[in-house]
Amino acid sequence: MAAGRRAAIKEYQDRVNRVLDYIGEHLDEELSLKRLSRIACFSPFHFHRIFQGVTGETLNSHVRRVRLERAALLLRTSPEKRITDVALETGFAGTAEFSRAFKNHFNRTASSWDRRSPLENSKICKDPQAIPFHTGEELERWKRASNARLRVGRYEDFRYVYHRIYAPFAKGALLASYETLIAWLKQRGTDLRNVVLIGMSIDDPSITPPDKYRYDLGVAFPQTRGGILAEIVQSQGEFVPGKSECAAAGFTVRDFPAQPVVAFRCAGGIDQVGYVWQYLYRIWLPSGGYAPADLPAMELFVRTPEEIGWETYDLEACIPVERL
Repeated sequence: MAAGRRAAIKEYQDRVNRVLDYIGEHLDEELSLKRLSRIACFSPFHFHRIFQGVTGETLNSHVRRVRLERAALLLRTSPEKRITDVALETGFAGTAEFSRAFKNHFNRTASSWDRRSPLENSKICKDPQAIPFHTGEELERWKRASNARLRVGRYEDFRYVYHRIYAPFAKGALLASYETLIAWLKQRGTDLRNVVLIGMSIDDPSITPPDKYRYDLGVAFPQTRGGILAEIVQSQGEFVPGKSECAAAGFTVRDFPAQPVVAFRCAGGIDQVGYVWQYLYRIWLPSGGYAPADLPAMELFVRTPEEIGWETYDLEACIPVERL
């Protein structure tokens, strides 16, 4: 009975996750209850309550919040974009509607924001002390001293098997998810060195409320050769799991097609990881001729915690991009 109940809960979570991913990838389109309930395979009469029960926020509130967070990201990384263009790209009817929503959400107008400093006055932002803010000069100085490798490349097609974690850094949720993942890999006879451990930030932790912040942790099974993943794995012969196998183990599956990315190799403590993400979003993207694609930012673990522990990191920090 307990196993059946867990399976039912997992099915609901998977269906809602499909909707969350769809929303993130189609912000400039109509996101009606009818369309989203069809994607979830739930009746429109009940989907709104189901969505709120799983996510803790209403469907309309979630769509509005994600649109505004995406708009803030575009304003920060594409300073040449007009506010009107950003409003339309993120699904708002026009500048007036967008301006009212932005001020209500972030407690300041979009036109008054310099697009660089943190949105510290936001009603929902994390405590700014928890996320050190570095000036542009500090980031440039760090980049020169770090001798880190930054490049534009591609990741190849891969199947991603993952857990979605809300508030991942609270109450050991991230570690528990990692241990479950490792146990599953060992059970199926998969060597961790033949897949790629990937963490995906679905939201921006400097903007999204801590209890709504989503982080996916899982492993990538490359399905073709010749991308960034192939540089990390030791073998291309790993058996790619089917969706039914993953579902039975409590994981969600998402297939990613090949995609251009900017990749920044980062090794060191958590402070170095913070420098990398700020440099990519605040220095490189605004001047690199690229815009972030509607896909999650990724942390590809070149060396895993099994090898080097949790105190230091060796990552490829990747942002899927598209040409401006």
